[in-house]
Amino acid sequence: MSRRRRQIGMALAVPALSLPLSGIHVAWAYAPPPPPSKSLPAALDVAVPYQGQTICDPRPRPGTLAFAQLMVGYYHMGSTDLIGRTCGTDTSEHYDGRAWDWMLNVSNPDQEAVAQSVLTWLTAPDSQGRAGAMARRFGIMYIIHNRKMWRAYDTARGWADYTGSSPHTDHIHFSFTYDGAAKRTSWWTGVATTSYLTTLPPAAGSTSTVTVPSAPAVLSYGMQSEAVRQLQVKLGNLPTTGYFGDLTKARVIEYQRFVGLSQTGVADLKTQEILANRGWRTITAAYPTLSMGMTSGAVTTLQSKLGSVPKTGYFGSLTKARVIEYQKFVGLPQTGVADPVTQDRLWVRGWGGTAAPSSTPIAPAPSPTAYPTLSYGMTSPAVMNLQSKLGGLPVTGWYGPLTKGRVTAYQKFVGLPQTGVADSKTQQLLYTRGWVAATYPTLSYGVTSDAVKTLQAKLGDLPVTGWYGPLTKARVTAYQKFVGLAQTGVADSRTQQLLYTRGWSTVTTASTAGDARTTLLPTSGEVKVMTAELISTNSRPSPAIATVSTTTDYTAHKDTVLALGARGAAVRVVQRGLGGLAVDGVFGPVTRDQVLALQRSNALPQTGVITPEVWDLLEARDYPFVGQRSTVLRMGDAGESVLQIQRLLGVEPTGVYDLATREAVRTAQGRAGLASTGVVASRTWSLFDVLSA
Repeated sequence: MSRRRRQIGMALAVPALSLPLSGIHVAWAYAPPPPPSKSLPAALDVAVPYQGQTICDPRPRPGTLAFAQLMVGYYHMGSTDLIGRTCGTDTSEHYDGRAWDWMLNVSNPDQEAVAQSVLTWLTAPDSQGRAGAMARRFGIMYIIHNRKMWRAYDTARGWADYTGSSPHTDHIHFSFTYDGAAKRTSWWTGVATTSYLTTLPPAAGSTSTVTVPSAPAVLSYGMQSEAVRQLQVKLGNLPTTGYFGDLTKARVIEYQRFVGLSQTGVADLKTQEILANRGWRTITAAYPTLSMGMTSGAVTTLQSKLGSVPKTGYFGSLTKARVIEYQKFVGLPQTGVADPVTQDRLWVRGWGGTAAPSSTPIAPAPSPTAYPTLSYGMTSPAVMNLQSKLGGLPVTGWYGPLTKGRVTAYQKFVGLPQTGVADSKTQQLLYTRGWVAATYPTLSYGVTSDAVKTLQAKLGDLPVTGWYGPLTKARVTAYQKFVGLAQTGVADSRTQQLLYTRGWSTVTTASTAGDARTTLLPTSGEVKVMTAELISTNSRPSPAIATVSTTTDYTAHKDTVLALGARGAAVRVVQRGLGGLAVDGVFGPVTRDQVLALQRSNALPQTGVITPEVWDLLEARDYPFVGQRSTVLRMGDAGESVLQIQRLLGVEPTGVYDLATREAVRTAQGRAGLASTGVVASRTWSLFDVLSA
């Protein structure tokens, strides 16, 4: 809920603004003029999530062109030319006219002085402490310069390392949101936006546009053009002059050798295509393994390369068969899995050349699809796929509290442990089944069927006869008691769903010396008692196993939809969570306005109605560690959970539970009245919920 941070004397590290300087502080001889200024409203434009390029229309957008004209006209450096660009198979806002490259080189002191002045102006907090306020007034989505990247949709990361194929040392890259591209933000209109566009605005009517070739062209020695300059940018370690000379030819040969192409020194279409998609990455880093059941943009690209299959983005039986056919053609093991080696061979060689000698076919190796574990704080295309499949989320590629809350909701829906971490099992169910509830036939006393045999095998300690007799009924009753269901002795769909996804496993043992007593944690004027209850069932698990509460104040109300006029306990819970409201249990206009503000600030549909998504958002915000309560961490452990603790406690974020982490945990435990063991279990996770508020 909207709780005040409990003061326990813990030092908090506040990151300073870090601009993309490559080394020590530089004293520039040239002093650029103060940045442009004008009268602006006190209100700030609404925060906008990441809006990646999805269509090919590289004509400059009005806001992109206006910003370029403002910078060039004010500082008298660079040009407005580098906005649109010939579309490739990668993603770039240049391809839809929402990006501009300002050619300021870090090796030129005057240009870099201007760059640092402008970047500070755009990304610094304003007088009200709002990070990147000026960038939001222009609708700037992100900036890349000198191997660093700043994101308006994730300002907490600051200037993070950038490892793309171009170091951006000879220019600054600006990408704009749809609002910024439309020139509808407060710098241009004098009025802060309160909602944001979700589609590409029309192109600028100005005749000052970039000439965009209709198709890529072969580039070779002696040529001079914008296409050559773009080639030099992607190749890296070259002056970006636009002239194809000896240095460029040598670099092309070096790249062709790197990816296994004929070393001609001519940037033909295949060389340019592979460079745009792979860059200088290794095969493993460039091509994700694709297999049966996966859905992604990479699968669409694979299907396009394979040919003779529909480009749906879904890796089904047709795609698998075509992959096997290609692997047989080039002499690779015929697994039906598009591993990095298969994809690299397909990109470089395609279907051309002589087929591999005939040999005894290797049977496809059937194996379940493996998905990488995704968790809080990660940013990747895999996260974008997850968000798209989950639905009800902005597809940003960043795994934040909204995504974590949505994953938790899905895990609850399918009967998996509600960790908020999208492990392989969670993704496998999501991509193959979605949100469609699994249905099982109701089985009861006297029924004889194969389904009863399956049930008996899963229940265990029963003869697998296929007949639902008294022993089976008693075992079903015991299981229902174990998982907290009504003890009917009838194996309904819900009972079977839990049995087949969870089995007889309890939540991971979390009873440790560090959490061995009831602890009082003050929150918002109320005291919560965190307890662990021993369970006892007919299956008689060991008394040492304790259940861990993974519920919060919000859990009981997540299926409740609240709107204007609603009354009751659920409304009071919402009002306490929103904060700044009279907790009267009446959903009036003031409460609705607070809900609208919450939805707006988190890029949710602005309905003013409390839906399951809003409940999940409130819970993820106020109890960020609730999904971890069944996890026990101690010295030697490693992973994302350890990183979260280290960031919270101000320890160097190594991801390994080392001595410094243990001592910081012990200090926090002692100050909160817990036994100072340095082991993180359920009650310490609850403490972290309080500290993160």
